[in-house]
Amino acid sequence: AYRKTQVVNWDPIDQTVLANEQVIDGKGWRTGAVVEKREIPGYYLKITDYAEELLDFVTGDKLPGWPERVKLMQENWIGKSTGVRFAFPHDIRGADGQLIQDGKMYVFTTRPDTIMGVTFCAVAPEHPLASHAALTQPALAAFIETCQKGGTTEAEMAVKEKEGMRTGLSVTHPLTGKPVEVWVGNYVLMSYGDGAVMGVPAHDERDFAFALKYQLPIQQVVASKGVTFSHTEWHDGFGDKANGVLVNSGKYDGLNFKDALEAVAADLAAKGLGEKKTTWRLRDWGISRQRYWGTPIPIIHCDEHGAVPVPEKDLPVVLPQDCIPDGSGNPLNKHEGFHA
Repeated sequence: AYRKTQVVNWDPIDQTVLANEQVIDGKGWRTGAVVEKREIPGYYLKITDYAEELLDFVTGDKLPGWPERVKLMQENWIGKSTGVRFAFPHDIRGADGQLIQDGKMYVFTTRPDTIMGVTFCAVAPEHPLASHAALTQPALAAFIETCQKGGTTEAEMAVKEKEGMRTGLSVTHPLTGKPVEVWVGNYVLMSYGDGAVMGVPAHDERDFAFALKYQLPIQQVVASKGVTFSHTEWHDGFGDKANGVLVNSGKYDGLNFKDALEAVAADLAAKGLGEKKTTWRLRDWGISRQRYWGTPIPIIHCDEHGAVPVPEKDLPVVLPQDCIPDGSGNPLNKHEGFHA
């Protein structure tokens, strides 16, 4: 277990954190209050350390009797993805004069073969670049606030209309050196990857629709036999990596997906800007999202020594029986005996 600060769903009425599934149309499932996004410290179990082992179980023969549909659901939930994590360099500085995120905006992609087709990048509303741009742009700040009140489940994100707004910022394409516009997108989640994505409209259906909506450039860089490219109408063949070869990609022209992945990854690594990586949809399990009746986390928060584990002889920590919630937040915070 470990402690970290992360953006969470906050119900201002219940004054508690909600799981994504407890947020319905941007509102708390119980109170109906508009859910806020807040950065709150909490405790997490590092279950991602066991992702490969978990995947082996659900894809192998170690779970006899489990329905195949359930195993497939679990496999998708674990969500292993192999690709490249790389950075778009920039010289954007914060109010303190320091480079934001050390001058590198990182993204992860399973389609590095399309890197020469990047025409924009999108960041989550909570991304440091978005926050920086919003300081001097009231309209952008208002858009970000609206995004933060929206639905948070993957299902909701999949069906909601994709919207964005320019930040006025640009990052540098790591291979061409050309500037790439940065947008804030309501479909980008800070909790997944680095909270930023590269936009390749020609070969991603979501990016294609986004580019048409906001009149962004569409640059074809993969061609598949029998598929005629269109700048106005999406075709599933545009996203085909199995049968495509690179075009309009300079030195990478003619490469298939596998060879392009290796070549692009090698060039990014040589520049110190990227590397091949495996990522997971699985996230560490937040165990602080408990109401009063939840199991207490055995950590003492001491003014002098900070966070200190409860001595083993004092375990388990038991909730007090005389604690009466009054609707004004965590009742344990007001119970002197529990903190003594």
